[in-house]
Amino acid sequence: MMPFRFLHLEKVVSTNTYLQEINEHERARCVVYADEQTAGKGMGTNVWESEPGLNLTFSMGVDMAFLKAVDQFLLSQAVPLGLLEVLDKQLPSEALSVKWPNDLYYGNRKLCGILINSTIRGMDMGVSVIGIGLNVNQMCFRDWPTHPISMKIILKEEIALEPLLKQLVDAVDQRIQQLRSPEGIATIKEAYLSRLYRYRIWADYEVNGEKVRRFITGIDSFGRLETIDESGAKNVYDIKEIKFI
Repeated sequence: MMPFRFLHLEKVVSTNTYLQEINEHERARCVVYADEQTAGKGMGTNVWESEPGLNLTFSMGVDMAFLKAVDQFLLSQAVPLGLLEVLDKQLPSEALSVKWPNDLYYGNRKLCGILINSTIRGMDMGVSVIGIGLNVNQMCFRDWPTHPISMKIILKEEIALEPLLKQLVDAVDQRIQQLRSPEGIATIKEAYLSRLYRYRIWADYEVNGEKVRRFITGIDSFGRLETIDESGAKNVYDIKEIKFI
């Protein structure tokens, strides 16, 4: 497997956008990281808040041609697990979880956001661009509904960014490579559920503007959230159809 090429930029609109505009052949096995994003991307119309030079904002290109397009949610399961491999060694692992579909939470506060843009070649996947924003050394955040937190807030000490970046990229890549075998896929699925935020816990959500109570039972093959309500009826939600409150 070819090593990743690292491209450091002082300032960019978005590392995801920058990497997607590179020739597809050059995009694979390339990591673009920036000191400052002027319009970092989140899910949908969301933006990613990050003070210049304090956090890790990067995107990595990975050729996923070995995976069928219908199985692309497996990538959303593998990536956060790779990040956790590294973060578990530095933060209390019992407080870290994956909030569906792929954000990382520390307790009830957002530590890391992940945005994946994949190309499709017929029935197979092409090169995926994995955008990652990890709150590392920032101490103050706007009062977003996700109540962001950083590693420095938790550890009370500053973390060197570049060594952490390379550890994260290696760990994510190792998890992605597990998707090449049925055994690896089974391991990823099991590990993802074991770290899923609010898995098998009753909690409040918002659906169609109304507050509801749901119990997460799993994830279906399309990556949708499987739940039951208080009557025992099953409910399945796609992204943006249910809001965590």
